[in-house]
Amino acid sequence: MSAIEIENLFIKYRGQSDYALQGVNLRVKKGEFVGIIGPTGAGKSSFCTTLNGLIPNLIKPEEFKGDVTIFGLNTKEHTVAELSQHVGIVFQDFESQLFCTTVLLETSFGPGNLGLPREEILKRVDESLKWTRLTGFEKRYTYSLSGGEKQRLAIAATLSMHPTIIVLDEATADLDPVGKLEIYQIAKQFKEQQTATMVIVDHHLDRLAEIADRIVVLNNGQIIYDGKPREVFSHVDELIEMGLRPPQVTELFFRLGIKDEYPLDVNEAINRFPQNYKVTSPPKAISENFEARAIEIRNLSHTYDGEFWALKDINVTIGRGEFVGVIGPNGSGKTTFAQCINGIVRPTKGSIKLFGEEATIKSVSELGKIVGYVFQNPDYQIFSNTVREEFTVGPRSLGLSLEEVNQRVAEMLKTLGIENLANEDPFFLSKANRERVAVGAVLTLKPEIIILDEPTTGLSPGEVKKMMELAKSLNEQGKTIVAITHDMWVVAQYCKRVLVLHNGELQLDGPTQNVFSQIDLLKKFYVEPPQVCRFSQAKFGETFLTIEELMKHVTLGG
Repeated sequence: MSAIEIENLFIKYRGQSDYALQGVNLRVKKGEFVGIIGPTGAGKSSFCTTLNGLIPNLIKPEEFKGDVTIFGLNTKEHTVAELSQHVGIVFQDFESQLFCTTVLLETSFGPGNLGLPREEILKRVDESLKWTRLTGFEKRYTYSLSGGEKQRLAIAATLSMHPTIIVLDEATADLDPVGKLEIYQIAKQFKEQQTATMVIVDHHLDRLAEIADRIVVLNNGQIIYDGKPREVFSHVDELIEMGLRPPQVTELFFRLGIKDEYPLDVNEAINRFPQNYKVTSPPKAISENFEARAIEIRNLSHTYDGEFWALKDINVTIGRGEFVGVIGPNGSGKTTFAQCINGIVRPTKGSIKLFGEEATIKSVSELGKIVGYVFQNPDYQIFSNTVREEFTVGPRSLGLSLEEVNQRVAEMLKTLGIENLANEDPFFLSKANRERVAVGAVLTLKPEIIILDEPTTGLSPGEVKKMMELAKSLNEQGKTIVAITHDMWVVAQYCKRVLVLHNGELQLDGPTQNVFSQIDLLKKFYVEPPQVCRFSQAKFGETFLTIEELMKHVTLGG
């Protein structure tokens, strides 16, 4: 008996002209690890939501045809409660799954509802917290956790149920690189022990490539490819055309025209790379000098409860027009650092000057004219009924004329390419478009400093590129950009300088190339540079940040 059987599945939502899923057929064996990939709107979340019966039992589409069977149980004939004993799902919007006050209560809620003995419940709690690096957090309030810690908690709560099918719908998006690796290692353990069947939706294809048995590519509601990772990821151009990013080493071999079986990981690439390729005149990291100072931070420390220090004695200066990446593990203080700069958080100690003026004595509204802050979760800052209204709030607060307000709104709608969404309710837009709305609402204020707090979370690589190209354009216009992200390829491609935080302390600060060359040191801070950085350093003793950069400096020798 298959773990999952899907036959001729069609789903169409009310008000939509296109099918979310059309004619999907798929069988997944017990213990199999299947990666589901595809661009935004491909139907991935709809697919996942059918597996535990949310569709069609609780979420009722306009049209639902076909059959979804879980270990012989047709989801149309069984309740979500019955199916939840077999299928555990962690969604991209993990916060909607957390409803208990503490970590201990959250992770014990599921097994408690199964009627298990107290000893078994505590055993499962300990086990799941250890797997997700949350041991010691049992008494922490869920609201006090960072975004990444909340995501790990949602995963832990699901794992504590010991489901026979585990579905992660972009559930590692907010995790630091090592956090993602740890979840995949858990999945690998389940795969090897055949403890559970795994279905994982993720945009980080290098991870899926290393562990998944199969890769299924969805696009426009249909299965485009279904096969082993090496076979599917060999379609490099087609995947990039869809807005996806194959593993960097796979793309490198493809771009260089190396006639060999494409590698999926760094070790394979090192072993298979032809010896007659040489690197000439590698680029050197350059420390840019900025005469004007945009941000000056001295002895910055902050505690929320008087005991745990989220930030400890941070000292850093950022020049006007810099593009700086802030990285580090979940809970390292990145968001607190950023929110101190724009006044959302008042630092316990220290000084912050913006363009020479002390910021810690200014109100949030005053700082908002200088520092634009885009939240990790766009839903935290969207509150208007239409996109157009959302874009008018900032300019109107500045006391601008109606003509100037309308001009700024029109410019921003055009810049973001969402003129067709001007009269739409932002809450019903996709995550990518809600992110654009949040960014646009900030940019209508025309701030000199722009802070992007995890702007790429949950977006497809194609959407991430559009977002970061906008940030790059603003930076080229003289804006100072501070980007917090766990997507290391984003840092490598766009950020000229990197700050590494760990346990509230500034551990590294320097040009991106210099920072990413310290691979062993970064491991201690739960940071893993992109594949191309690790490959080029191991193979050539030089750190290249992007495939394009490496290809400019690699030549065929004699």
